[in-house]
Amino acid sequence: MTGRHSTRRHTSAGLAARQFAADPWVSAALALLVGLVSLLLTAVPRALDDVQARQLAQDVGSLSALQRDVTGTWGTTVEFPATLDDAGRPTDSWQAFEDGAERVRQEQPQPLRSLLQPAQMHAFLTHSIDTVPPIESTYYQATITVYADPHLEDLVELVDGDWPVLSLDGGNTGARTRDGDPGAAEEPAPVQVMILDEAAEKTHWEVGDEIAPGLELAGTYRPKDPDDPRWQHVPNGTKMGILANPNRGEAAQVTAYLNPLNRGSLGPPASVRMELWYPVDASAVTAARIDTRLLRRQLTRMLAQQHVIVAAGDPVLGPLQGDQLPSFTTELTGTLDQVARQQRATNSLLAVVAAGPLGVAAAVTSLGARLVVHRRRSALAMTLARGASPTQLRWLVAIEGLALGVPAAVLGHVVAQLALPTTSRWWEWVVTGVVAVVPAAALAASLDDASLLQQRSDLSARSSSRWRWVVEAAVLVLAALATWRLLGRDSRGDAAADSGIDLLAAATPLLLALAACVVALRLYPLPLAGLTRVLRRRTSLTPFLGAARALRDPAGGLVPALAVVLGTTIALASAVLLTTVTRGAEAAAWQQNGASVRISGPYADDSFVELLEGVDGVREVARVRDLGTRLDLVVGNERDSLRLLIADDSLQQVLGPPSQAVGPPPSFYAQDGPVPVVTGGEVTLPAGDGDLGTLGAVQVVGHLDELPGLVTPGSWALIAKDRWEAAGKTTPTGRSALVAVDEGADPARVAEEIRGVIGAGVVTTVQEELDEFTSAPVTIGLTRAFVGAALLSGLLTVLSIVVVQLMGAGARARLLAVLRTLGLAPRQTRALTAWELGPLLVTSLVVGAALGLAIPWVLVRAVDLRGLTGGQHQPALSVDPVTVGAVLLAVVLTVLLAVSVSAWLAGRTNLAQSLRVGEER
Repeated sequence: MTGRHSTRRHTSAGLAARQFAADPWVSAALALLVGLVSLLLTAVPRALDDVQARQLAQDVGSLSALQRDVTGTWGTTVEFPATLDDAGRPTDSWQAFEDGAERVRQEQPQPLRSLLQPAQMHAFLTHSIDTVPPIESTYYQATITVYADPHLEDLVELVDGDWPVLSLDGGNTGARTRDGDPGAAEEPAPVQVMILDEAAEKTHWEVGDEIAPGLELAGTYRPKDPDDPRWQHVPNGTKMGILANPNRGEAAQVTAYLNPLNRGSLGPPASVRMELWYPVDASAVTAARIDTRLLRRQLTRMLAQQHVIVAAGDPVLGPLQGDQLPSFTTELTGTLDQVARQQRATNSLLAVVAAGPLGVAAAVTSLGARLVVHRRRSALAMTLARGASPTQLRWLVAIEGLALGVPAAVLGHVVAQLALPTTSRWWEWVVTGVVAVVPAAALAASLDDASLLQQRSDLSARSSSRWRWVVEAAVLVLAALATWRLLGRDSRGDAAADSGIDLLAAATPLLLALAACVVALRLYPLPLAGLTRVLRRRTSLTPFLGAARALRDPAGGLVPALAVVLGTTIALASAVLLTTVTRGAEAAAWQQNGASVRISGPYADDSFVELLEGVDGVREVARVRDLGTRLDLVVGNERDSLRLLIADDSLQQVLGPPSQAVGPPPSFYAQDGPVPVVTGGEVTLPAGDGDLGTLGAVQVVGHLDELPGLVTPGSWALIAKDRWEAAGKTTPTGRSALVAVDEGADPARVAEEIRGVIGAGVVTTVQEELDEFTSAPVTIGLTRAFVGAALLSGLLTVLSIVVVQLMGAGARARLLAVLRTLGLAPRQTRALTAWELGPLLVTSLVVGAALGLAIPWVLVRAVDLRGLTGGQHQPALSVDPVTVGAVLLAVVLTVLLAVSVSAWLAGRTNLAQSLRVGEER
């Protein structure tokens, strides 16, 4: 020894390192929680984008090429077969049109430009040519539509004959004399065309035949790829069409192609319909994040504008041709509207569901930070007593929080990027940065000067802090205002915006949860104090002591209550919302299909119905026929012109249980009195007695927005077939039928047998519609999100309860050490811990269960869920008692597990160590 004391400078970093090394587990758990939250906040939006992109691709891909492609048509006059260069050689007159179409595509903004593929085009004569094929063909007539396609040679292969020759002199090449007389006037030689080999075989036309006046068959073709979507734009291009006439027989529908350089001229100037279309690649929407609403706006703007493909005066156009201005149309806009509604509903529901785990995670983070400070109370108090300022201590724990949070948040973000690789967005790192500083902020906020001193914090319905009253009143006012604004949208006309997340719908459930916690914790001390007074008079120590400790030394206060409330709420709300969407989709499927089996396509006459009724498993068949004319319906002083629909009497049985489709009321099938009529669609006439065209007196007995299983016109009226025919009217033949199956019969098997019997037509079942719904990416993603949110909330709830138990572990250990010394049994020790947590948890469970049922009720009335169900009407709230009971049981078991773990930890008290520490109060 030198006599001099060894001195060592104690730095803040060294102090923090020693504090962390002395008790690392809580801090490490806090960092793990931060990493998990960062991973989820990065991964969930990426997964949602992927789900919505795949759903958009599926919905767009389900459309036919005719429906989804952006198609432009315009009429023009073609004066000569082809343009000639200075040397008299034919030039490609299509190139100017292709250049103009590509220019129009390049003028479109992204992402529309990338979604539209290079244009394809063809032309066809507006007037078809009727001719009579050879008698061997058995066709009484053939209708030939003449097409011109610049890329014909790339699309088809020559089967017989040769490619059509281009006539450069208006049809005089190869001119012939009439009747073979050399002195007679010459007539133009026929224009050469080629047709489908199947059409030539069925019509018995051969190469060299003049298949129609002015048309000579030069060859036959076969499509290289019959499944190419391009052929959907060409009627009868891959298969000869047949039209049946009940009086005359069958007529052939044939497509004939000119030479590819010919734009549609048969000699004299011809009236031609030009058509170009931009194919839409359904798979392209998954390659990048496409904003559906932005795409819809861009597409609408393109359809509304005029686009000059080729300007008047261009050398390829004759003097009779002006600006080539196509009128663009597509059915893609309706699909985009449906997808946009679906995405908005999905985003809003996920925001509501995600608020639960995030709220619980925030609560657990706050509790974890308080636990870190609580376990270091003695060291921090000593540091404060030796001259450190509160600000220095806050900076110390904040730096430690950053050291924990930043690496954990970055790691979680990187893991999410590796798991879901896609283009990063700037705000993802902003969210990660916010998550990274949360532990630092929570630790700094938990370090209160007064918290370093041991004092009681008795629960009371009254508070000495006026700021608590201000905050609580603000929460209650905001929750009431948000609920009022959300439920009153329709009456005020301020519905949610068409883009993004419905922030009001997402924030309202969280505000309601906070308000419920505020009210519950204000009222909670009153029954707890009464329970304490009742238990005081009993001989058992454990219940009274547990209730008294819950009242005089509560651990956590609002935070653990909020965690349990949110966990219970999200679990129940997820189950109820998922049930509501599923039941709504089932009702929409029944409404869309109309019956267990729907048939459309063939002529559904009486013999057709008899054929269906002979199928094993078919119970009833009903048809709804369109009269094809409009009749005036007069009710009172109001009049409307309606399309008349006529329904079979069996419609009542077909739409009966188990069908969930909404059909006419029972009074519609009355056999006596005025003829019952049901109005539909856009009709606004009231119910009551009226007059319908030549039918006379009728009675309007109801109104339907749509008729199950049918595409109805804008305004219509429905009457029963027997009442219509009783008035001496005739019923037209329909093209669709609804089929109800026997109880216990398999609709899929019945549908398959019907397909085999009728041969032609489209047969669909309700189950097919439901299978399409359940297999949709958005349905799978939403189900996983609901289940995942419930499980994550439950896990975090257990963690919050355990953290609350650990916060009071020190004081409880000292008390239990004394009581165990005085004879308290280990079983009573665990019961005491359960009594401390029990009242708060029971209250939180009750509040959470009530909120879990109330929040879906609010959301169903405020959020448009039709995009998820695929129906035309908002689904009704569906509460399945079995599902709700199972979820509640799972939540209760989860809380019991947390209490059991807490009680087990409390039972591991080291009596000797706690007694040596001594009483600090």
